[in-house]
Amino acid sequence: MTLPNFLIIGSQKAGTSWLAKQLQKHPDVFMPKREIHYFDKSYNFQKGLSWYEEQFEEAKNQKAIGEKTPDYLWANGQGCEGHLPNVHQNIHSILPDAKLIIVLRNPVKRAISAVHHIIRSGRISPLNFNNIDELLIGKKHYLLEGHGVIDYGRYFRQIEDYQEYFTPSQILILIFEEDIVKDPVIGLKKTCEFLNIDNNFKFQGLDQKVNTSDVPIIALMLIYYIPLAKHFILRLQRYLPKTKYPYPSQSTIRKLYEIYSEDNEKLFDFLGRRIEDWELLE
Repeated sequence: MTLPNFLIIGSQKAGTSWLAKQLQKHPDVFMPKREIHYFDKSYNFQKGLSWYEEQFEEAKNQKAIGEKTPDYLWANGQGCEGHLPNVHQNIHSILPDAKLIIVLRNPVKRAISAVHHIIRSGRISPLNFNNIDELLIGKKHYLLEGHGVIDYGRYFRQIEDYQEYFTPSQILILIFEEDIVKDPVIGLKKTCEFLNIDNNFKFQGLDQKVNTSDVPIIALMLIYYIPLAKHFILRLQRYLPKTKYPYPSQSTIRKLYEIYSEDNEKLFDFLGRRIEDWELLE
């Protein structure tokens, strides 16, 4: 029976895809190429443990076997269709000794990136809102409630849930702005040391970008209203005029910093330091 001994559990839009891509290059690591969503999605969890084991059947003698599903961090996601409660308990019941990797990003910037991702994936029609401010904190915020856009960024609350079941030595916290953007070499070294694999391995392509996309608005509308044609539309997007994704106003950004301030302060106390890149610059 092959089961993972480490999980990248979050957070969304915080560089977890990049981290997984890098780790997949390491000879001591095996990771499936896609997100598994076993512990957080009811339609997968009900398939049973044998289905989960099948996702790792190609693993050979690698020392570190893992998977990346950033939705796991949202341990008690509310209002999201198909999202199981008590994800942390689900994980612990099957993988009590697993190591958990968490990447945290400025929650305000993460929320904005998440909205862009939701629009880009066709889950909200561009015709259903006038600006991104409406979606984040305005009259159209209900369109995002099922996606946990704001709640995902309350990191300390989620880390607390996991601390109930996993010891500090089982959890590695990386900071996106520091360990992936500014100094990925150090970030990867920390990760390798945490996983007890060769930390002298020379990773290549550290500037490789993943999950980048600039889908034209007209293509987004077509994807929303004709979802079965999504693959065809994405192939045609290169011929369509590009448009920039909407960015919130400064007043909305300030409001988001206020929303996250209490949880951020708790996180800073937990980490024993502040994170300079998360401070609001006036």
